Amino acid sequence: MDHNRVVRKEFSKQAARFGDQGLTLSSQDLLDWIVDSLPLKKEFRVLDVAAGTGHLSRAIAPRVNVVAAIDLTPAMLAQAREEAARQNLTNIVFEEGNAERLPYETGRFDLVASRLALHHFEKPIIPLREMARVCKPDGRLAAIDLMAPEDPKIAETYNSLERSRDPSHTAALSITQTKALFADAGLAIETLETRNVEVDFQRWTQMTGTAPGVTEALKERLLKDLGVDSETGMRPFIRNGALKFLQVWAIAVGKKASVAKRA
Repeated sequence: MDHNRVVRKEFSKQAARFGDQGLTLSSQDLLDWIVDSLPLKKEFRVLDVAAGTGHLSRAIAPRVNVVAAIDLTPAMLAQAREEAARQNLTNIVFEEGNAERLPYETGRFDLVASRLALHHFEKPIIPLREMARVCKPDGRLAAIDLMAPEDPKIAETYNSLERSRDPSHTAALSITQTKALFADAGLAIETLETRNVEVDFQRWTQMTGTAPGVTEALKERLLKDLGVDSETGMRPFIRNGALKFLQVWAIAVGKKASVAKRA
């Protein structure tokens, strides 16, 4: 199946659950951390790529002039529009579209951002170059995503488990790979912040509607990883009787080069 169809299928299934405040992706603390790390100005025009149900767009909107929020999945955008209207946010424009072919002119946005999307792209360099294209010269591009371990063997196990839970997951990148990706897109990284994020296993699998058999297999694998050097990269632990694990989230902010002046 075409990967974009897989993405639409999975996120159409997940859309209604994205408002669950118990999910890490809905965490106000994490949103505050992200927004406070972005170079925002009141006059800015911002693009949110793979905006989903609009968590990042809504968090940014009060601090800038306008936000364009684009996503591949209509069901996600429907949730995003509904929540923006509920919050009376009138400076967000929602649009259905493909991150690999952004429907905007070159150099339109002061800041282009994407949150928890890189690990869903088949070839992340393609959307990243598109994001760079529509960013103004001397503008900034920010990618917020979960990071895979640096060890290739552990990273493959980590991504394999993620794909079992969510078929739209392609591969989380390591920090080293993320830096290389930005360089390939012609972006100079200015800041790269990381943070450990605690994830509840049950909510993690419920959000994606993972099949019971797959959920049980994932749980067994993480339980085997308790109390040892993590072979899965997920660093699982038990708190108050509940299985949890740790993700590493990173905020990478890169600068697009200015246009060279002709002699």
